Amino acid sequence: MIEEIQSYLDGIEEKLTERFDNREKLLLLSRELIRVCGETISLSHRQKKEEALKKYEEAIQKAKEIEQIINQYPELLYGDVGTSFQELAEVSVVINMYFGGKLYLADELGIPDMYYVLGIADAVGEMRRAILEFLRKGDYENADKFFNYMETIYEELWKFEYPKSLIPGLRQKIDALRRILEETRHDLFLAKLGKV
Repeated sequence: MIEEIQSYLDGIEEKLTERFDNREKLLLLSRELIRVCGETISLSHRQKKEEALKKYEEAIQKAKEIEQIINQYPELLYGDVGTSFQELAEVSVVINMYFGGKLYLADELGIPDMYYVLGIADAVGEMRRAILEFLRKGDYENADKFFNYMETIYEELWKFEYPKSLIPGLRQKIDALRRILEETRHDLFLAKLGKV
């Protein structure tokens, strides 16, 4: 019996070491993806289209590297890895919101639907940021357009009445979106009062 246990443990040591090495690589890639997504969103808000699109492509490549590891070790899809996928979904919406073009969806990015949905919810906060900048510049047309995006996304996400275990954190995000929407509606109203 002891020999069999020793043989088994000796046999899995290499597998565990490989899994550990891939976990470390995955955490590093995830943090890099989160950073690149943040840079992409910042560049988008500053209307630096070419730089933003270049960073977005870099983010997609990092996500593909992550996906390769996850395909081999699906149990490592948690924590920063999930957050990095969520950030990529958010940046996909933001890039499309500002610059148009093709909106890459979950399947095309290799992101599980759960993280893509959470990323869509997070993008609403970036829409508010854009609206406030439009209002500062007196661009009421774009402010209204982005507000309509916010409302539509909120209404669509609100329909997702699933247990927490299917999309953890979505209910809290939807509650936060309602507050953001109301605050933004108030800001638009006040800005238009001042315009008259």
